[in-house]
Amino acid sequence: MIKNYQNFVIVLLLLCSFQPTSAWAQNSDAELTNQETNIVVRNDKLYKALSFEILINNRAGDKYTEVSIPYSKMNKVSKIEAFIKDNDGIVIKKLKNSDITVRSFIADFSLYEDNFVKEFTLKHNIYPYTLCYSYQTVEEEFLYLDHWLPVIDSDVPTKKAILTIEVPDEFKIAYNSRLVDSFKSDTAGTGIKYCWKASYNHLIEPEIFSPLMSDFFPNVFVVPEKFNYEQSGSFGSWASYGNWQYRMIEGLTELPPGEKAKISSLINGITDEKEKIKILYHYLQDATRYINITIETGGLKPYPASYVAENKYGDCKALTNYFRAVLQYIGIQSNYTKVLAGDQIKEIDKNLPSQQFNHVILYVPLATDTLWLDCTSDGPFNKPGTFTQNRDAFIIDKEQSNFSHTPALLKEDVLETRKIRITPGENNVGLANFRNTYRGDTFETLFFVSRRVSESKKLQIIRNNFIETGFELSEFSLLPSARDSSEISLIYSATSTNLFKKYGNEILIRNIPFSIPPFKEPKYRYLPVKLDYPIFKTDTLEYEIPAGYTLTGTLTDEYISTEFGEYELKFHPTGSKMIIVKHFVLNAGIYPQDKYKSFYDFVHKVYGIENNTYIVTTK
Repeated sequence: MIKNYQNFVIVLLLLCSFQPTSAWAQNSDAELTNQETNIVVRNDKLYKALSFEILINNRAGDKYTEVSIPYSKMNKVSKIEAFIKDNDGIVIKKLKNSDITVRSFIADFSLYEDNFVKEFTLKHNIYPYTLCYSYQTVEEEFLYLDHWLPVIDSDVPTKKAILTIEVPDEFKIAYNSRLVDSFKSDTAGTGIKYCWKASYNHLIEPEIFSPLMSDFFPNVFVVPEKFNYEQSGSFGSWASYGNWQYRMIEGLTELPPGEKAKISSLINGITDEKEKIKILYHYLQDATRYINITIETGGLKPYPASYVAENKYGDCKALTNYFRAVLQYIGIQSNYTKVLAGDQIKEIDKNLPSQQFNHVILYVPLATDTLWLDCTSDGPFNKPGTFTQNRDAFIIDKEQSNFSHTPALLKEDVLETRKIRITPGENNVGLANFRNTYRGDTFETLFFVSRRVSESKKLQIIRNNFIETGFELSEFSLLPSARDSSEISLIYSATSTNLFKKYGNEILIRNIPFSIPPFKEPKYRYLPVKLDYPIFKTDTLEYEIPAGYTLTGTLTDEYISTEFGEYELKFHPTGSKMIIVKHFVLNAGIYPQDKYKSFYDFVHKVYGIENNTYIVTTK
């Protein structure tokens, strides 16, 4: 299903009936009226000249006049120029060198980065006006010529954009492109000139569980067949790229004698390989911490294992290489492995061998099991989280680098369970005791909150994000989970005035509904639904019937099963109590527009049952 995704994205863009471009222009705070990127490869250097013209239509559009230009020692920037034109095209303001500020681009989780930013803001107070700016860069070592995405925001149209690349005759390139208006290539003197043109006028609005917005933007990715990045390499095949990466990490696994002694002591007497790895993984988690380090080729070459052993910190590359060294020392093979991690799954284009990854994990093939270890994680052993699950994984191996796939989260891996006891209080106030157990992304959030957040901030987060709508929190506790458990429990008591409603001799008791994603009606939905992993919820609700009241009316069990998921609701009256047991599943997958109505009908029907189910009692 996923392999056909880009095809139906393109069809979607061609067939959907959007508002005319002029209507979008009137409603846009800004417009990218022209963008040009001119690239020249000469004498093994990469020269880029970039220019932008942004029409600012109103005060809200002023945010697009805040310009940041990244650079580094390997990617130098120069010739920054900018000016403002009024609505008649007259230049009314120019950028001065003193207006440009420079700062180090060091994130909170970074020890050191060889990256900097030049910034300026140039704006006017009479609308509309146009900001024009340009700059040049030069790189002596590079892995790609450009990753061109001429869109500054999903709600800002791009009227015209041009990418040109000039290379020598013998300089071979490979590229992929999406949603470009035109492409051509011509000989140019002793070289070849490539030209892509694009626009973005049918603006795309993000929708719940939609694909990445960048998938709907014009995009060109261009790489050289051969490159020199610390050492020579080739994108001629995935194997040749893997060989280059292997050489980059070769010879970096030597450990200090003291570290070897510590490792030996930790696993003394242990014979099971997996148990050894678990013990040492816990040691990795306890003894080291994640800090980003990007210096020159640091983005692709890890620090040696000895550096981590001595300093007790590193980034994903360094920590993975260190743990690879640890396992190598005790005679267990493992592989440095590259993935494209993130909150949403983005496919690797396997037809274009290139550097498309942003994270490194460790692959450990055992005789009876396969382990995937994220060496930056504080979480459970061998449990890929939402950040790395169900991804193409490029396993680096000398002369044998190859793709595999990280395990996908199953519905059991994302289960959210609520056990709720509800009793009537005075004046029809409902008292509820919740015991909620979470796995998947919510587990990851609460795991972080439980370990890294202050008590006062923790209360704010729990109250604002995890307490059932319509309930007033009384008290809560987060139960610490076992070390390698992938679930966490939130226990809290709360009150609500919406649970018990008295009407004459009757009291209606409301079902506590599942939180179901608010999907739009089909006529308002334009994008496919993309669920990277399932949604699975179960409830056991135990209601105490108010004293002096008895159950009346008929309660009907429900069961719905579709290709999109499943829903079940069952009632179990027991003496003075009513127990409701229910579950809801939304299956992972990509659901295009021609299936959306059926998908929506299922979800909407479940929503209706959940929010319109009442227990009727009579005095």
